[in-house]
Amino acid sequence: MKYLIKKGKHYAKFTINRLFPFVGRKIEGKVKFDMACLIEAKPSGWNKLTGITGFSIHKNSGRLVWRSDGSKILIAGYVYNKGVRKDIKFTSVMVDRFYNFSINQVGALWAFSIDDKVIRMDGDIGFWKLRAYPYFGGRAVAPCEMVITIKT
Repeated sequence: MKYLIKKGKHYAKFTINRLFPFVGRKIEGKVKFDMACLIEAKPSGWNKLTGITGFSIHKNSGRLVWRSDGSKILIAGYVYNKGVRKDIKFTSVMVDRFYNFSINQVGALWAFSIDDKVIRMDGDIGFWKLRAYPYFGGRAVAPCEMVITIKT
C-alpha cells in the first residue's frame, strides 16, 4: 500500500485498508521510502511508520519510527509504556529500496526489526490492538509531498 503524505500535513491520505484496523501482536512486511523522505523537517522529531496501539496511543503502544538526517533514513523503536515514552535508534536505511520489518509484542516486551537489526524494549499492550498508520511529525508537518510504501 502506498501512503501519500502531502506537504504541510501530518496524516497520510486515506487508504481502504484503514477500514480494517484490528491486528494481533505482530506486524511484518516490507517498507520503502521515496527520495522526498530525505528532506529534513524542522524541528526534527520522530515520524511514525507503523505500529500497534490500543485505543489510547499515548498510553501503551509500540511503533517503528523514522526521520531523515539528509542522506539516509534513521529508524528507531518507539514505545509508550503506561504513558511514558521511550525511543531507541537502532539502524538506518537508504531510500528507494525495500527492507523487511517486523513489530512483535509478547508479554511485557516489544521487538522491532529492520532486515537483520533487532532491538527489544519493555512495554505492554491492552486487549484491543489496532494498527498505527504513517504519520509525519510530532510538531513538524511534512516539508514536501512524500510516499512510503508498506507491504504487509
